[in-house]
Amino acid sequence: MPRKATRPTPKTSTASSRGGKVELAVKAAPKNAEARVQAFLESGKPALKRAQALVSQTSRRLSKQTQALRSDLAHRVSDLGTRVEKERKSLGRKVEGAVKTTLASLNIPTRSEINLLARRVEELSRKIDGLKRR
Repeated sequence: MPRKATRPTPKTSTASSRGGKVELAVKAAPKNAEARVQAFLESGKPALKRAQALVSQTSRRLSKQTQALRSDLAHRVSDLGTRVEKERKSLGRKVEGAVKTTLASLNIPTRSEINLLARRVEELSRKIDGLKRR
């Protein structure tokens, strides 16, 4: 395949023009960088404000949810306490009934029966003492 004919370019003129452009770019870099950083910071301000608003909104929402959860938890604990008290009383009655049944089956008197007998003995003792004095 035949080679394409290329036009000879002067190397010195291109190199010197490139060097000048590079030198100008290096000198302008701090100013360009500063301008770009400033522009970047300015462009970030709305994003920062949106982020702060989102954080604030999320904080308020979490606060409301926390309050709702605390209220719900307090209500549940109260209900549980009421239920526990009812069950305790019910269990107490069942145990008392079981003890009475067991004592009755063993022919062992209850406290109230013993107290009743003690009052009757005292009553009879007073009557006997009254009869002796006559």
